[in-house]
Amino acid sequence: MKRLAVCFSPVVCLGLSSACLWAQVGAPLLGYVPDGARLRPVYGIPAAASGAAALDYGRDFARVSVSPRQDYAIASDASTGEVVLMLGAAIAPLTGAAAAPDRIVESPRGASALLWFATSRRLQVISGLPAAPAIREVDLAFLGEAPAALAVSDDGGVAAGAWGDGVYSFGPNGELGRIPMRERVLALAFYSGSHDLSAATRADVFTIADMGGSASVSTAHQSESPAPARSAAGSPVGMALSSDNRWLVVAESSGSLLTLDLASGAASRADCNCAPEGVFLMSAPAMFRVTSFDGAIFKLFDAAAGQVLFVPLSAGEGGQQ
Repeated sequence: MKRLAVCFSPVVCLGLSSACLWAQVGAPLLGYVPDGARLRPVYGIPAAASGAAALDYGRDFARVSVSPRQDYAIASDASTGEVVLMLGAAIAPLTGAAAAPDRIVESPRGASALLWFATSRRLQVISGLPAAPAIREVDLAFLGEAPAALAVSDDGGVAAGAWGDGVYSFGPNGELGRIPMRERVLALAFYSGSHDLSAATRADVFTIADMGGSASVSTAHQSESPAPARSAAGSPVGMALSSDNRWLVVAESSGSLLTLDLASGAASRADCNCAPEGVFLMSAPAMFRVTSFDGAIFKLFDAAAGQVLFVPLSAGEGGQQ
């Protein structure tokens, strides 16, 4: 792994320096957005941003996951399944990663990630990203089904998954824990720099303090709707916290975005008028991407302001760069 880091670092600097140079003479880099089998840079400020031409890596990707810090992405090659690290215009194989993961999940700061493989029912936990990645294996065949949600802490020390009988934790030395839940958990998110975990069911949001340790559960938000109304509402499809752990956003399949102000305890809702892909933190502290690029736009959500923002493609930027 050290060899990978040493060989990759000059390429990283080259890739990132070109992006930084562009930003100095133009708009700042807000982050990256997946566009099908490609990845597009996004420049500007959240209220006035636009997508640039897709980066040309000479290949298409089956899956792409961007770090919340927007400093790298992990992707799997659409043809070979090879897992790669992408930093700006630079790309390199992620040594030790198995081919063709079914899910790629980033930690809150992007320092760790998970690869999930449905056929073999196993996880690969990647820590030390992006400069010095190290991989450990977790065999989940004993659980028998795919998890509804997955999450990993920033230090890579605790991976978590939601199954029908509760939320499981997987420690660095084979430690296994289970937290029974009243209802099935459908979305998970670790707090930034912490082993505290948020978990969302169809009705409620919970905080599991010290997941993988003492693991105490408390209710962060309880639905006021009666059970029939909850059954007709959308299910959680993703959740994430702001970089300062103040704002928690839960996206539902109906397009409803639940925001919890964890400092005041206040809750609010907005409608994105979309089918959310999930909740993905951008470079701004409380700005989240909730859809992928659809060929014309993608949508951001400003949790602090409670606003849904449209990000279009820049004029004349339909191709690759």
